[in-house]
Amino acid sequence: MHRRTLIFGSLVLFANVCRAAGWALVTKKEFEDSLATPQPLARTLSRTPDAPMIEVDQPDPTKPIKSPVTIRVRFLPKEGATIDLTSFRATYGSLALDITQRIVEHAHLSGSGLFAKNADIPSGRHRVTLQVGDNLHRIGVRTFEFTVS
Repeated sequence: MHRRTLIFGSLVLFANVCRAAGWALVTKKEFEDSLATPQPLARTLSRTPDAPMIEVDQPDPTKPIKSPVTIRVRFLPKEGATIDLTSFRATYGSLALDITQRIVEHAHLSGSGLFAKNADIPSGRHRVTLQVGDNLHRIGVRTFEFTVS
């Protein structure tokens, strides 16, 4: 009986370590596909006047970044408004690959922002666009770029 408990406990510990090890924000193939695709003309998502601001605290593009990456973002609604979490969207690269669900599954998402740890990202230059709206249907958009070495 003691041996069975020890084996089961070891399996649970191993599963938790694997889960904490990381998750793919972007796969190597998706990264390579975005490089192989010709860059479209500057595509802008419109930011509604008085829309929520999106501040990216991490990753800091002015510092060396290694994978896995921590992502920390703040949502700043205008006075009198609240963030509508159902409006949150995240896209990757020139293909605007929808990575919203990946982030939501591995992040803590709240009205004040987003926090995700251990995001595996291949080495190279990356561009992520975030979008969030408020209860008054105003949409804030933020694109940020960073390089993983």
